Amino acid sequence: KDSRGDSPLSLALNNGMQHLVTDLIKEGADLNMRNGEGLTLLHIAIRNKDSETAIFLLQHGAHMEAKTTDGLTPLHLSIKYQLGPVVEALCRRGVDMSEVDEHKNCPLWAALDSEQEDIASILVRHGVDTDCWSEGPDGCIQTLLHRAIDENKQNIATFLIKSGCDHSVPRKPGPDGRGGDEAKDQMTPLHLCCQWGLDSVVHELIEHGANVNTKDVEGKTPLHIAIQNQHPYIISLLLYHPNLDLTLRDKAGLTPFATALACHNDKAARAIRDKMPTAAEQFDSKGRNFLHMAIQKHDVESVLFLLSLNVDVNSKVQDLSQTSPLHLAAQSGDEMLLRSLILAGARIDDRDAHHRTALHVAAEAGFTSIVTALLGNNADFNAVDAEGDNSLHIAVREGNLAVVRTLLTESSLDAEAVNLKGRNPLHVLARYARDNAATICDLFLECMPTYPLDKPDLEGNTALILAYMKGNGNLCRTLVKAGASLGAMNKDRVTIFNYQVATKTLLKRLLDHLSQEPPWVEGDMCLECGSKFGLTQRKHHCRHCGRLLCSKCSGQEMPILKFNLNKPVRVCTICFDVLQIGLT
Repeated sequence: KDSRGDSPLSLALNNGMQHLVTDLIKEGADLNMRNGEGLTLLHIAIRNKDSETAIFLLQHGAHMEAKTTDGLTPLHLSIKYQLGPVVEALCRRGVDMSEVDEHKNCPLWAALDSEQEDIASILVRHGVDTDCWSEGPDGCIQTLLHRAIDENKQNIATFLIKSGCDHSVPRKPGPDGRGGDEAKDQMTPLHLCCQWGLDSVVHELIEHGANVNTKDVEGKTPLHIAIQNQHPYIISLLLYHPNLDLTLRDKAGLTPFATALACHNDKAARAIRDKMPTAAEQFDSKGRNFLHMAIQKHDVESVLFLLSLNVDVNSKVQDLSQTSPLHLAAQSGDEMLLRSLILAGARIDDRDAHHRTALHVAAEAGFTSIVTALLGNNADFNAVDAEGDNSLHIAVREGNLAVVRTLLTESSLDAEAVNLKGRNPLHVLARYARDNAATICDLFLECMPTYPLDKPDLEGNTALILAYMKGNGNLCRTLVKAGASLGAMNKDRVTIFNYQVATKTLLKRLLDHLSQEPPWVEGDMCLECGSKFGLTQRKHHCRHCGRLLCSKCSGQEMPILKFNLNKPVRVCTICFDVLQIGLT
């Protein structure tokens, strides 16, 4: 070597003395000798972009794996200096195409990232690994295709797909399980492209047979992902695929159509419906379709959209309840939803499994506006459910005063109708004894002054007996004040006088508050001792409570001044005590 580190061979090459080079090589000159910079003749030729010399050296046995002090091989340098013929020569001689450069890039990525598809094609033609697994985000391992998608380099991704890379594999955990969500999400390249909106790559993946139905760790298909991220062109591409399965659900139970509804992606939902007309009629594990769920969520926008698709507005929940959309709307209290369903053709008097109409449901829930809307649309106000209850029975049972008022004032409902147990709405009111029962009773009497207060149910109980059994003093007083009979007896011979209670205080208060002589009770036995009436046992009445009694049980006599009975008249023992001694 001379003072600059050049050998006779390097000087001959540098000065174009090719005729001497061959002779020097024959005489044993070292082709792989390094100069002062640590470069071989091959490195120098490539750096000088001298393809002819580089190929000449390779032909004469130059070491093609020799690295520079920066760790670059002749292949790295050839790609860096864009020397396609040298790359070709190296590949023909079996150069290692997996060696990474100083940036940890494999030769194929280096060529593609520098927009040298011609050189990349040479590498592919000679069998380069088009996947080249390497470290990715947070220590996971990924292919070149994952990296190209992640870095939004669609041209590189497209080249790799065309070159036969694995286009369906997800990223994997790195050594010792390293890697964040990317290592575990099971998202294929198609999922990733649908997430980031890489239209041309999606097209290429589909063209090369990527599985459009594959699922990620959350059970989502590429279509789920595209819908969530609002990529209309990709959605269209996927929908055109002949093997697309639109019934697949993610782990949340959502089909692509359901996902479109949840994301308010109406265009996607409509496109799915056009491809699969039954998409909107699919049922979940609870038997609900999309219209049912949208109503339950008070999602007016989705309901109106579904109605615009002409879904079956009378489709019932596929469970034991057989609830219709109109029932659900009535249950929700959303008047706009209810009216929208009616306008769309919902059957106003449709029945559920218990034969309840939407009016029953609204009466139970206490939604006055819903009741008004249903009545205004000619709902059958006398419709009865499986128990024979009409909407008034239901409203009083739940203590819904406003609904009761609406039913009594805005319809000609039969307020005296009895259910299968022979109970009219007043019996039901007394039996369930809500806090506002007395107020509802006052409303009954205001709207229906001649309401039959003493009508018995199938067990013989009047409203007063039922109210007394429940200890509802306010309702009892309201009934007594309105003229209800105190002496009524049920089929078990129970009256308010002999019903077993801890104290007779309520009974005495009712008797004390009597302001007019009650109607007389008729029968064939004494309501106090139970003895039968006949030729030797005459009928009498307590002039204060009106009960039918024998002579012995009505043996007390006294005037009842509050009834304007100034002469002594027959009264029973308890009335005598109340009138003479008072409540004490």
